[in-house]
Amino acid sequence: VANAKELGPNTPLIGQLGSRARLMTPALVLDLDALERNIERMKDFAEAHNISLRPHCKTHKSIAVARLQLEAGALGICAATLGEAEVMGGAGIPGVLVTSPVIADIKIDALMALNKQADGLMQTVDNMLNLRALAAAAGQAELSLNVVIDVDIGLHRTGASSTSEAVALVEAAVAADNLNYSGVQAYAGHIMHIEDYKERR
Repeated sequence: VANAKELGPNTPLIGQLGSRARLMTPALVLDLDALERNIERMKDFAEAHNISLRPHCKTHKSIAVARLQLEAGALGICAATLGEAEVMGGAGIPGVLVTSPVIADIKIDALMALNKQADGLMQTVDNMLNLRALAAAAGQAELSLNVVIDVDIGLHRTGASSTSEAVALVEAAVAADNLNYSGVQAYAGHIMHIEDYKERR
């Protein structure tokens, strides 16, 4: 159950008739029954296909919803930005995967600070320069950082653009003293608006 701070400034309006007109916006308004039904459907789908589930918090940006997803068996939460990861990790949400590269030195420093408190934090990386910067920062902070190699599968936004590049990143991550190679990720966002299932496949 979320506390009032997590729910935000509209907490006093919950359950009041006509309160939508008085909402401080932007505000996430949910049909709780639909939310719980959808979480259960995803859980059932993952179990039926013997896959693990790490839902993305960029759609709901809610600690309370993330907790419901974890209670339903999700092994962690994805975060699009370091800021989202700081909110989730700071609230004790385990297994946060930052799905976008963290490049700037000031953000890498913030990532290292988060890594000290967030259980199972993982960071994506898609180029050797960034991988070396993360390894150096982790070494300086005397930490071990879990990294996931991002592979471009057609969106052409981020990710290693060739098999050889991805393999080189994996090998470098495995060899780095302060990095833990934790797998690969890929995002097929370019097919999400193709409605026909056979075409998407």
